[in-house]
Amino acid sequence: MDEPDLLVASSWLELESFIRRKPVNVVVLDPSADGTLNVGAVAGLLKRYPSLPLIAYVTLHAPAFKAIAQLGRLGLEDVVLHHFDDAPERFRERVEQVQGNSLTHRVIEELNGSLRMLPRQLFVTIENLFQQPHRYTSALDLAMEGIAIVSVYRNLDAAHLGSPKRLLIAAKVLRGFGYLRDPGYSVLDVSIKLGYKTARIFSHHWVSIFGLTPARVRNRLTDDDAVDLVLRWIRAAGDDSTLPDADKLSGVRVSHRRRHRRPEPS
Repeated sequence: MDEPDLLVASSWLELESFIRRKPVNVVVLDPSADGTLNVGAVAGLLKRYPSLPLIAYVTLHAPAFKAIAQLGRLGLEDVVLHHFDDAPERFRERVEQVQGNSLTHRVIEELNGSLRMLPRQLFVTIENLFQQPHRYTSALDLAMEGIAIVSVYRNLDAAHLGSPKRLLIAAKVLRGFGYLRDPGYSVLDVSIKLGYKTARIFSHHWVSIFGLTPARVRNRLTDDDAVDLVLRWIRAAGDDSTLPDADKLSGVRVSHRRRHRRPEPS
């Protein structure tokens, strides 16, 4: 299994830039990274990005505990103590536990019956698509070794899961909706995080699924509404040829390692 990408910020400003424009799933930070216990910087992140998991990695001393207690009242939930509960395997488990996306889990659970009709490898790929939509740039990325793209289309159609393009757009829009629940993100930020060439195409996809632009959706739809509309759109027999592609990255194309879960024996 490939390791996830790791970004290391050299300042609070750079950290927030990463959060706004990169597909960050979890932040591990030291509140005293700049030499002082910067409670204000962490509190600002908690306020602007409440759905982003933050893990405070702190040294055991009285000032740090006072700061963590203050941040806990502001919403910080996860703390790791230096030299106490930071063994590599345990730390990895902690990070993996907090980075799940609730909207993704709900959609995958609702689609489970249809997904079970797919070949195991394709099932795993669709799960990965919804968990990490930024790593998929075209419908061709859903084709894995041993599964031709024509077979992908045929299997998805038989399982009433629409087309690869429809799934790719649904996964990106669903994750975008999750991001835009937080006040710290702009529509442009989220479109960049998800690999869109322009915010205009991003907005077009939202109108196709939700009937509203991203700016309107973030203030009008609940999580339940968003999940229901995404599921309906996936299962609808629409004409995907009129949808602009989501899969063209701006600027130079960067090769990402895609993290696949190892298929289990059938």
